[in-house]
Amino acid sequence: MDMKNLRIEPYSPVQEFAIHALIRKVYDEYVAPDYPDNGNRFFYDWIAPENIAARQRERINLWTACTGQELAGMIEIRGNTYISLLFVAKEYHGRGIATRLFQTALPEMLRRDPHLEKVLVHASPYSIPVYRKMGFVAAGVMQTENGISYLPMEYQVTGDR
Repeated sequence: MDMKNLRIEPYSPVQEFAIHALIRKVYDEYVAPDYPDNGNRFFYDWIAPENIAARQRERINLWTACTGQELAGMIEIRGNTYISLLFVAKEYHGRGIATRLFQTALPEMLRRDPHLEKVLVHASPYSIPVYRKMGFVAAGVMQTENGISYLPMEYQVTGDR
């Protein structure tokens, strides 16, 4: 795929079904095998299409990466401080899509809060190297909540203004 044709766009209604399918496919292959059933159930509820759509009703907090009609990746922010979801389809891994999605969300986060100092994420064990590559650093130790294991990480925004 030619990365010049990649479009990053804000969420639009009815995309929640394709977004759910993308997340579920990637999560099931790379993350779910390491989590207990209760953790997977908690996550599947979070990514249910109706829940994705509901979180966008007040303000769009989700961007998609598309090539043609194909969804290649997505990022969702929560509370203008956290990355709550960042997923890229397997066939697009290693092409910088996660970074481009983050680089799209960050200016919007700064527009909403010019005093934003850091962006936080609860990185799954699988995603830690991706976040490190984007400049995130550990902000604690590995934790488990609702059956989901994660490493708190943060990105210092100061140089991005």
